[in-house]
Amino acid sequence: MADQKLKNPALRTIRPGWQGNPMHNGRFTSEFGQGNQSMLLALKWQLTKNPQREEKKLDTWLPPMADPREFLKSKQDGMVWLGHATFFIRLGGVTFLTDPVFYGVSYMKRKVPLPVPPEELPKLDYVLLSHGHFDHCDKKSLQKLRQTHSFKVLTSLKMQALIQKWLPGITIQEAGWYQQYNVPQEQPQVFFLPTYHWHKRGLTDNNKILWGSFMLQTPKQTLYFGADSGYDRHYQEIRKLFPKIDTCILGVGAYSPAFIMKPSHTNPEEAVQAYRDLNGSTFVPMHYGTFDLSDEPLGEPVRRLQKMEAAGQIPGKLKILAIGEPLLFE
Repeated sequence: MADQKLKNPALRTIRPGWQGNPMHNGRFTSEFGQGNQSMLLALKWQLTKNPQREEKKLDTWLPPMADPREFLKSKQDGMVWLGHATFFIRLGGVTFLTDPVFYGVSYMKRKVPLPVPPEELPKLDYVLLSHGHFDHCDKKSLQKLRQTHSFKVLTSLKMQALIQKWLPGITIQEAGWYQQYNVPQEQPQVFFLPTYHWHKRGLTDNNKILWGSFMLQTPKQTLYFGADSGYDRHYQEIRKLFPKIDTCILGVGAYSPAFIMKPSHTNPEEAVQAYRDLNGSTFVPMHYGTFDLSDEPLGEPVRRLQKMEAAGQIPGKLKILAIGEPLLFE
């Protein structure tokens, strides 16, 4: 299959000159470079002793919990962290749920429970699915949500073939990088943007589904949901299109060992640099504390962020949320 560039021709492209996501032999490639997703690298990880093994055993830290029901029942604009990369967001009365994962993933149990049963979530206008990895695109969670809620899905190119059968009757809209979804003009506008990441769910489907991040924008609020990403210059490209971002939600966990995690996730220092690149006002860390995905101790990401904050190395406002804690938008 010849190389090609793919985008949704029905959607507006916001980056001048962007022709679409590059593909090679039917698989998406990164604009900036491709990480190594070889199974040999995964085997190397399994055979390499974790230098923090004892420290990790002794780390009993877990994210604190809060009850989000008062906020969820209100009409206030804001968001609440439900764990890992799942956020309930309300902007101008329009509601979004990012990467819903309510249960354990691939034989891994949640370290902390969901702070509210899925059926108690308010009405949902949109579910945002950033990519197809199991800890972000969970069949059981999506099917559970469909039992009690009706919503539209905004997601990446080639995702519909995977999820449509899980969500009968649900409208799914796919976008490539730097594309704006078709939503009513009076609602928050939603854009799909790059990440440095990859796709895999089975043995032979590497990078056959696109991955990415989301920007939500109203006249009063610009919010970036960074999904999964290693650090690269895409954050600087995003800033060219969105010069001032009020809220940046960025991953700070699952970064060790770097030889396998660096092309997939940011560590706390890299996330702070991404936040600087994005010129963000408030930094909300995520992707830590809910699942044990990597070698670092569970509480290390928060401790490293707090150390940087105390040293004056984080511009703007760092907001470390409890799971279930609302953050209200001004």
